[in-house]
Amino acid sequence: MKKTLLALFTIISFSHIGISQTTFVTPIQNIDPNTGEEPYELASGDLDNDGDIDLVMATYWFTGFGTPTQDYIKWYENDGSGNFSIPTSSVVSSTIRYVDGLTVANIDKQFGLDIVATSADQSKLVYYLSDGSGGFGSEVVVSSSITGAGQVFAADINNDGHIDLATVAYDDNKAVWFAGDGTGGFGTEQIIENGNTDGPFTIELDDFDGDTDMDVVIGFYNTGTIEIYYNQYIESGTSTVSWIKDAVTVDSGNVYFLATKFADVNNDGTMDVVKVDNSTGDVEWFNKIKNGASTANTISNSSIIDRPGAIAIADIDGDTFNDVILTDSGVADDAIIWFKGANNASPSATPTLIEDHNYQNFAITVDDYDGDGDLDIAFLGNQNDTLGWYENELITLGIEDNALSKISVFPNPANDVLNFKTPNSENISLKIYDVLGKEIISESINGTNAQLNVSELANGIYTIRIDNSNESIKFIKQ
Repeated sequence: MKKTLLALFTIISFSHIGISQTTFVTPIQNIDPNTGEEPYELASGDLDNDGDIDLVMATYWFTGFGTPTQDYIKWYENDGSGNFSIPTSSVVSSTIRYVDGLTVANIDKQFGLDIVATSADQSKLVYYLSDGSGGFGSEVVVSSSITGAGQVFAADINNDGHIDLATVAYDDNKAVWFAGDGTGGFGTEQIIENGNTDGPFTIELDDFDGDTDMDVVIGFYNTGTIEIYYNQYIESGTSTVSWIKDAVTVDSGNVYFLATKFADVNNDGTMDVVKVDNSTGDVEWFNKIKNGASTANTISNSSIIDRPGAIAIADIDGDTFNDVILTDSGVADDAIIWFKGANNASPSATPTLIEDHNYQNFAITVDDYDGDGDLDIAFLGNQNDTLGWYENELITLGIEDNALSKISVFPNPANDVLNFKTPNSENISLKIYDVLGKEIISESINGTNAQLNVSELANGIYTIRIDNSNESIKFIKQ
């Protein structure tokens, strides 16, 4: 059910809520029953610059599957209420092959988000610029010398305010990045890691050590190890990017990585490392000390999902704590499940079922597709060539009359400034988190009509949490 967002919100104290639960509407809401053979990569974002969340997917078909067929990158337009259409401009590319990396980012700081992809077969990293009206430009090649190109990640690596790109080259045994100039231009290849035969396979970036620059976690296929590389932009004092490998390996003995990620899994305010091993069934998070010990903690194992596919870490039940969503890439186990997150603790050991089918899910995204303020789940069915999504119906029951705080936040959605109306002039300490649970802002405000500048936040959904309490609210930055 579509829920209306009000212009003025009052913060609800969850300590007074009797029951809070999340349910997902099933069966699936089918977007495309014929994506093309072997849909494999999925990303979400505002691709046409109209304020809602669209989807883009890519296929990965190679000759080992049998008779070769055509690969695609296709995008799907959202009307803001979760009704997706396949526009006439849906096919972004029908010439790229074996897409093993896909993401969206505003490469040229114009219009909507642009599409970034890698081709494992064509050894290239490319992008397609959005025109802001549902069209995309022709392919622009960033590099054509990345043999066995894999996962790709977009972030500001050199802290110059522009989007940079990082990827792995399995056959070349290297991880590399390219500096963007904010207009669509990229510099030459720069090395994160090379010089061995470990076979870098998975990659993700985030500020793991909390020094405000982007670090890298890489999963190596040949050695089965997970390693962290620290960006020395801040530490060096030279405002240049260089990399130092953590002295202690995060994990070893893995067989077939599908994901290695940074995320705050135990909700203690610091980043952890997450892995998905598709062969062993092990899905774990690691409490990793910089240049020190790495402690493994189980999220799921082969008794729950034997062939885990995709993972996402986000707050889907609205309690401000990250949860874990996991899919099955096989046909035997529950297709999509989630583990409830907790404050400064591992997620629940017993998962909750979202859906059970045999579609073989290798990719999911978590975002607010129907604009109702909670996070929904989109997925690709690799076996049946399907793209669909599940609507999150976040239900809150049993709110007592005295549950409403006297703190109000407006406007919502907000462009530049959030206003806080309080009953007195006492200071209020608050933190703002993004949809993945990462702390973005920490501020102390005072006065009966305080303001907070949110103009620098990217468009999306955020959670405000009042310090030393369970009070929280979501707001939309637009």
